[in-house]
Amino acid sequence: MYSHFLKRNGAPLTDNEKSMIINIHNYLLGDSSTSNDHHKLTLRKHIAEILGVAEGTVGSVVSDWYNRSDDTFTPHKVLRRPKFQPDENVSELLRTKILDANKKAEQLSTVILRQYLLEQGYNFSKWKLLRVLHRLDYYFGQGEYRNILHESPNNIAYRCHYLRFRFANLEGKNDVPRHPEVFLDESYCHLHHTSRNTWVPHQGVVLAPGHGPLVVIFGAIIVFRNGSSNKLHGELVLNSIHIWDPTIKPPGSRGQKRNNADEWDNISDVVKDANIMPNQVDYHGNFNAEIFEDLFSTLCKALYEKYGSVNIHMDGASYHKWRVENIPTSNTKKQEIIDWLNAHNIVFSDELRRPELLELVQMNKEKVTFACVKIAKQYEHEVSFTPPYHCELQPIEGIWSVVKGEVAHSGPHPNLLSVRNTLLNAFKKKITSQVIIGFWRRALKNAKEYLEFDDNAQLMDEDFDEYDNSDEDCII
Repeated sequence: MYSHFLKRNGAPLTDNEKSMIINIHNYLLGDSSTSNDHHKLTLRKHIAEILGVAEGTVGSVVSDWYNRSDDTFTPHKVLRRPKFQPDENVSELLRTKILDANKKAEQLSTVILRQYLLEQGYNFSKWKLLRVLHRLDYYFGQGEYRNILHESPNNIAYRCHYLRFRFANLEGKNDVPRHPEVFLDESYCHLHHTSRNTWVPHQGVVLAPGHGPLVVIFGAIIVFRNGSSNKLHGELVLNSIHIWDPTIKPPGSRGQKRNNADEWDNISDVVKDANIMPNQVDYHGNFNAEIFEDLFSTLCKALYEKYGSVNIHMDGASYHKWRVENIPTSNTKKQEIIDWLNAHNIVFSDELRRPELLELVQMNKEKVTFACVKIAKQYEHEVSFTPPYHCELQPIEGIWSVVKGEVAHSGPHPNLLSVRNTLLNAFKKKITSQVIIGFWRRALKNAKEYLEFDDNAQLMDEDFDEYDNSDEDCII
């Protein structure tokens, strides 16, 4: 009888399995709760054969359930090797050493850590140290690389200021922006752009392709409330995507035209006429304030006409933070410094030396606004600069990774025009509202984490860098 029932293995019963035994027991028992011992034995045997467990197991589960009288079971005791708990002093030494090394951009190996612990009076074998490190949730790898100034005191203070501006524009549980949020940025894509991941043999060597011809990319995305609902919508700002070959120059006096010149005719004249040398290493070198302000003016006008007043977020690249007038520098003559201070109604003593006057300039240079802020105000927009070395707060960085990934997957490309067309096609087909909102929420999650932990942030004693050109190939 019941020979077709499957037998269970000898693994300990879970609480759910025990609950199943109780349910079947109560079902078959019915109202005969006062049955005699013989009937109980038959019932337990019946349940054991149905479930494929030992009769004694059914008896112990039922007995345990009745004895506890709270619909719970006695926790199962698992016999295993006790969990390894590192010595608290060793744990603190390792945490301090690793954290300090990460802050100073110093490389640590197991050998170095063993030697360090030995100097502190702890003799660990290699394997025991590895066990301790894994137990403390450390791993040997690349980690997340950040600039050493990322956690400088001034940078964290600036980050707090930026986050207050950011969160002041959000409302409700869904973090819906009161004013549409625009994120603009510049990037680049090399002709031989490839993915960083590839299949390699054991101990194989992968050669880096090096620098080569590139296209420069300018673009902006926007996130806003869709109608009167709290549903978010994201899209590329209309006509905001500009992609060009930085080597393009206007035709010479002899009227000679460049190859593929007709296909590149849609490039702005301010780009083609810019007096800059093509830079194939750092794409920031292919930008200047004149190019940016021309593109930014057009963008601000288009934003106002379609969306009204918006909040614009951008990084602190030097051409973004070009001021409407020149600020005296260490190369400026003393009299010119004095004239600048007087022009801005800054009171100072006639006894001040030139270094003291320059220090006074640095303290008051914020009175001179940035050109992009002035342009934005003409269209009732507000500009905010993300903190230096914080590309994880810029959702548009994720957009670059998507479109440039299409170039890597579809290569090799014969020329930059093919790269440009691939990028444009990726913008049209891959950058949907869902993709933009996804990167926007990821950046917002990073912002919330900073907001939560900044009070206890580990500060670095380093100077603050006003400009940020650090977003190369950054993935949020």
